[in-house]
Amino acid sequence: MRTRTATTALITAGLLLTLTACGEDDPKAKNVDTPKPPAYTVANKDEKVKRGSVDLIVPDATVESAKAAVQDYAKSIGNQFLNYSITVVRSDADKTYVCMGEWAKDENASDIYTGGRIKGDTWPAILMNCPDPKG
Repeated sequence: MRTRTATTALITAGLLLTLTACGEDDPKAKNVDTPKPPAYTVANKDEKVKRGSVDLIVPDATVESAKAAVQDYAKSIGNQFLNYSITVVRSDADKTYVCMGEWAKDENASDIYTGGRIKGDTWPAILMNCPDPKG
């Protein structure tokens, strides 16, 4: 019985550590491999000098597929941009988002455009916020 309790405690501690490490509130943006991106439609694209934003429509988006779409779109952001917001919604009329990624070209851009919220081990980096209110 003592072994089972110790094993259960160890597994529980490991799960808590894993959940803590994967938290969405982690300010350290990471470029992590995600699943194959879903098909998406680009909408509401707005590009200004050095900044941009876009909505990606993914009708059956999950948090995982939304993250993959954000990372896929980020690959197409040109060098002329320093900061870019990528939002995944299920329809163009949707007022709530599944996931939003905020992209910064480098640490200096993060400091200027986000007050340093985006931190990365490598650049460019994306800070993800994926609440999926309807999931």
